[in-house]
Amino acid sequence: MKLAIFDFDGTLFPKETLPFLLVQWRKLNYSKTKLAEVYSRTIVLYIIYKIGICSALSKEKFRIIAVKEFNRIFKGMSKKEIDTFFLDASKNIQKLLKSTVVSEIKKAKDDGFHTVILSGSYNILLKYIAVNLDIDTIIGTEMYFNNDDKLDFNRKLSIVSGSCKVKKLRDYFKDYKINWIESCAYADSFSDLELLELVGNPIAVNPDTMLKSIAKEKEWHIIV
Repeated sequence: MKLAIFDFDGTLFPKETLPFLLVQWRKLNYSKTKLAEVYSRTIVLYIIYKIGICSALSKEKFRIIAVKEFNRIFKGMSKKEIDTFFLDASKNIQKLLKSTVVSEIKKAKDDGFHTVILSGSYNILLKYIAVNLDIDTIIGTEMYFNNDDKLDFNRKLSIVSGSCKVKKLRDYFKDYKINWIESCAYADSFSDLELLELVGNPIAVNPDTMLKSIAKEKEWHIIV
């Protein structure tokens, strides 16, 4: 089996998912009080990360903290209500997907690849994206629920991000014989370098400065 692996944030979807979901929360007329509380928490984190006040706050650590803070917005909501929010948000996300990457997905399907979305974004969101694009497998961040169908805030989050992506991928396909040399991977960030180096055909999509430099040095294909 050969895989075609696609990152989501910044690659298939040219935006950061969490800020976009906050905008969708407002547009879909959900609680303004919850929005203000979560926005104030996440925007401070975002500023700290962007201007480098805390050098220890890597992209991976930032995402883990940001997801924990974002999840507060779902407090008191049932699993069905949360699912409905992601379904409605996914309809607007579909309109913004990067057309060149969507074309790569279609080509990969035609060429017999097993297609995978590997992302720190929520599985509950990615499942709707996957259906529309005929993606075979999604490996994303799980949301865990209690017996009363409310979000379990006490269970440790396992964010599919950065250095753990390859482990998650290998664990998922441990019972399959994967041809890594013929497989391909699409990503936009230096934090995905381990993933890109895993396959024989790495593709940098609108890469950040560090990844772009490496991609040029290694003569990888670059999609802008």
